[in-house]
Amino acid sequence: MPRTTMRIATELRDALRAGGISGPYILVGSAFGGDHIRAFADLFPSEVAGLVLVDADASDVDTPENRTADDKSNTSYVTTLKKCRDEIAKGNVTFALPPPPGRPSRMCAQGFFRGLPDSIWSPRLNGKLVDLAQHNVAMWDAIISEMEQVPADEIWLQKHRRYLGRTPVRVLTSGNHGVGHLDRPPPMSLDHLKYEYDRALAQSRWLGLSSDSKQIFANRSSEYIQFDAPELVVDAVHDVWQKAGCAH
Repeated sequence: MPRTTMRIATELRDALRAGGISGPYILVGSAFGGDHIRAFADLFPSEVAGLVLVDADASDVDTPENRTADDKSNTSYVTTLKKCRDEIAKGNVTFALPPPPGRPSRMCAQGFFRGLPDSIWSPRLNGKLVDLAQHNVAMWDAIISEMEQVPADEIWLQKHRRYLGRTPVRVLTSGNHGVGHLDRPPPMSLDHLKYEYDRALAQSRWLGLSSDSKQIFANRSSEYIQFDAPELVVDAVHDVWQKAGCAH
């Protein structure tokens, strides 16, 4: 603690080394994970063979207005997470979160990913994740700390961003950022269209990280491109693998 992006990136490097996995590495990050692989590249550029950003959060390269709105939203969500953490610590695994408008209430464990259990995952995987969410207080503490650190992490990423030369960077952008399930899209409006445009534009600013960068659009995917269009992720990783010379 605290769970800063610099600490998480350093721990990832330490874990790879402890596991005997030598670099350079192709790093793939989704959502907040994008912060951590970019921090890894800023801290250890010689150990990075390429980056694949999968609809990663781009608040640090967004407009100040959008960044402030994102930070306020995260701060509000931390309050909810703390309520869940305290109830889990008491053993109350059935504590229900306040429902969004027009939606049923959800237990705390159902707030992860697109909601647990997820229909595309095996019973064994779902069971393990639900068990962790319902009983592992340290995990809740880590998540809360990570979200609390986001505003400071954004400043850190701005100050330490470095040009990666010819290191390949692939930016995968969803046409439905912030949407977990395509069968439950938000109401279409000018505000929502602007939200999607702003996020795509912010992610496009990562193209300046490298002379070998591409933005790939997954217009028919939710923000979980790895679930809805996994072939795009696989193709991007393979592309980086070839460009980085790993094939030789």
